[in-house]
Amino acid sequence: MPLPLNSEMIEAAYEYLSATKPFSGWNLPHAEDMKFRVYKRRDRYADYRYKNGKHHINVSSVLVGSHMTLLSTLAHEICHLHMNATACLDMRTPHGAGFSKLADQICKVHGFDRLIF
Repeated sequence: MPLPLNSEMIEAAYEYLSATKPFSGWNLPHAEDMKFRVYKRRDRYADYRYKNGKHHINVSSVLVGSHMTLLSTLAHEICHLHMNATACLDMRTPHGAGFSKLADQICKVHGFDRLIF
C-alpha cells in the first residue's frame, strides 16, 4: 500500500531533516514559515519554489509512495531551497556543480542513493 501522503507528513519530515546534518547548519526557515502541498503530478517527484515571499515545497502522491522516497525527495528539494536562500541557485543549471557538492554531503550522511538523488 502506498504512503497516504499529506501536507502534515511533509512538514514533519521537513522538521526531522532540518534537525539533522548537514541541514541543521544551513539556517533553514522554520516549517511554519513554509507552505507544503501534495499534488498528483506524474512528471516529477516534487518541486521547490520561492513565491510571494514564501518557500513552497510540493510533493507528488503519485510518485512518492514510501517513507524513504519521501525523505530523499524532500532532502533534494531542501537542497534547492538552501541554494536559493544563499543566492547560489542558477536556474539555468539547477543541478550543476553547487547542487552536486551539497547532494554528495546529504547522501553521505543520510545514505540516499546519489545516482537517483
